Amino acid sequence: MTQLASTPFSTLLQRLRTVVRPEVLPSIPAGLITGVVGAMRAISYASLIFSGPLAAFLPAGLGMALFSTSIISAVVAVLSTLPGLIATPLAAPTAIVALLAADLAEALSTQVTGDALLATVLAAIALSSLVTGLLLLVLGVFKLGERIRVVPYPVIGGFMAGTGWLLVKGFVQVCTDLPLTVRTLPQLVEPQQQLCWLPGLGFALLLLLLTRRFDQPWVLPVSLLGCTGLFYLGLWASHMPLSVAREQGLLLGPFPDTNGGLWQPLTLSMLGQVDWGAIAAQSGTMLTIAFVSLLSLLLSNSSIELVADQDMDLSREMQAVGIGNLASGLGGGMVGSQAMPSTLLAYDMGAPFRMTGLITTLPAIAVLVVGAAFLAYLPKALLGCLLLYLGLSLLLQWFYRAYFQLPLMDYLAVWVTVVVIDAVGFLQGVAAGFGLTVLTFMYQYSHVDVAKEEATGAGLRSNLDRTPEQQQRLATGGEQIYLLELQGFLFFGTATYLMHKVSDRLQTATEAEAGPPPLRYVVLDFRQVVGLDSSAVLIFSKLLRQAHRQSFTLVFTNLSATLAAQLQRGDGFDEALDYCHQFPDLDRGLEWCEQQLLGLGEVAAPPASPIQTQLSQLFLTQPQAERFMPYLEPQSLPACHYIFRRGEAVSDLYFVESGQISVLLDAGECPKRLKTLFGGGIVGEMRFFGKVPISTSVVTGQPSQVHRLSQAAFSRMNEDDPDLAQALQAHIISMLCDSLIRREEQLRVTR
Repeated sequence: MTQLASTPFSTLLQRLRTVVRPEVLPSIPAGLITGVVGAMRAISYASLIFSGPLAAFLPAGLGMALFSTSIISAVVAVLSTLPGLIATPLAAPTAIVALLAADLAEALSTQVTGDALLATVLAAIALSSLVTGLLLLVLGVFKLGERIRVVPYPVIGGFMAGTGWLLVKGFVQVCTDLPLTVRTLPQLVEPQQQLCWLPGLGFALLLLLLTRRFDQPWVLPVSLLGCTGLFYLGLWASHMPLSVAREQGLLLGPFPDTNGGLWQPLTLSMLGQVDWGAIAAQSGTMLTIAFVSLLSLLLSNSSIELVADQDMDLSREMQAVGIGNLASGLGGGMVGSQAMPSTLLAYDMGAPFRMTGLITTLPAIAVLVVGAAFLAYLPKALLGCLLLYLGLSLLLQWFYRAYFQLPLMDYLAVWVTVVVIDAVGFLQGVAAGFGLTVLTFMYQYSHVDVAKEEATGAGLRSNLDRTPEQQQRLATGGEQIYLLELQGFLFFGTATYLMHKVSDRLQTATEAEAGPPPLRYVVLDFRQVVGLDSSAVLIFSKLLRQAHRQSFTLVFTNLSATLAAQLQRGDGFDEALDYCHQFPDLDRGLEWCEQQLLGLGEVAAPPASPIQTQLSQLFLTQPQAERFMPYLEPQSLPACHYIFRRGEAVSDLYFVESGQISVLLDAGECPKRLKTLFGGGIVGEMRFFGKVPISTSVVTGQPSQVHRLSQAAFSRMNEDDPDLAQALQAHIISMLCDSLIRREEQLRVTR
């Protein structure tokens, strides 16, 4: 015993840690503090729901809220994918639950007895929890969590701001038992009523100041304790007895004797008193609660991922919260979800353990056991200030800070959502904000240029090797080819803009005396189009008819089978028409248009001269060409023969005497043609100098005659005929420079 007394405290603590599991010691204080805050919020929420005409049933409401807090915390603590996650009833769904209860109380105030009214309200709250739990569980089981994060940011802002406004109104209701309306304003400014709500307003402003001045998780619980002390200090300084304070409505209670405890689960006898018709009339509100709970979970989950620096399985979290709500509903409780502030508090206190969530349930259970006698000493101002603090925080974020962060139309959507929520209803407000956001997006997106690139055949050519004469003809007549590389999702706004561009180009060619020649081909590239709607299909149908009337041809490239079928169903595409053509990629579409302009029809290899003649025309003199020939090995290749395959380390150089050879970029299922060569062309120059292209292949398109220059032959040429080697190297350098210039010109034209 003496030895124990002389043991330093640190040594004793270390010994305890060897006996107790490591997570127990930090989990106890973290769980108790978060549990006390959760119990206080549950009491505030119950006071919000069971106020006004339902104030007489506040003890049952307190039991319902505390039971919900404990059961949801316990279930989510066990089932969540993130240890240390805290779940409780939240402000946003609770605000809708309060509207549900108030509507039922108003509808049944003259029709049923008090017990029947309580049974109907509790049954509606429990049913909303069951609906919410079932929705979340189904979404989680079918792994739809990641597919529903589609709510626009301004709608989220309007939803949060609307929740904040309802909480502000709830603060007034809790503190004064009067609703915040234009009609009740004269009553609320009376001195007697000011005494009820002014302390809560002061406490809420103090909470806002302290939590923003000191960004620590312990500030809120300590501030609430301090506000309680200030309240009772004010009563002592004013010499006001507790009985007088209770009579003036400054304290909760007095509560009737609750023989069975605070928690009153729904029994068969109570279910027999429920007005199911009145509940059915509130089905829209219950669906709103489920939707708002889902939205709250999405927002909380994203925030908790940032706080914990861990990715969470949203579908599994939906299952956990769904089961928690089902358990709460079966016990007659309200909805709940992940609580980001409490989870942050647990992590900041070094307690990211499941035990923390389980210990969080203890304060709520303790209050249920102690009963209403303890709660009768809670100031209404303290409970109201929690509601007002949460409400003002949301309004400050979405009415003030959002003004500097959001575009004007998005900020307007926040206001529209809040106004409709207050005037009509929560679900209608969210729908109004969603509609305004969608209209704004459609208006803005319709002004985005649907054509990512715009060019003509004079500047942008196919990758087919052309003779100097053909290049000159295309330079002068290529304006008759008009290219539009489309992008994004095409709907009526962007598709109409596309039709206007084509019409303007046609009108420019018709009216200007010295302008571009008449338009003959409009090339529409769909490589970056992700989809189109029925209105866009109609626009393409009009464009096809316009092509027939004004004698130009529509050329579709990179058109997927899905988009082609969609256009064909709406008469926006028909390959059977001689003024409508389709090609697998833009390069081949341009090639076809060029062939038509040149009057050449299908591409065919031009008549080829002997290789020795070609060499003398390209970079050698006639005597040099005669000396060059012995270094070459002639080869006859069939069509579709791969000279080089992607990634092959083959370092030979090939001179094309006749036939057709293409260089392909193997980037996906459909290789892109980089170049097509005929007689006089050279392939393999990069490999020849040790740079192996990792994504290109070289294949014959027709039976071809080629001549191979191997590395060994080139080495002999360097030793025996260095002038030939130098001439070859100079020619290859010139080829590479011409290729770079051509690519630069293409980029300039399509920029």
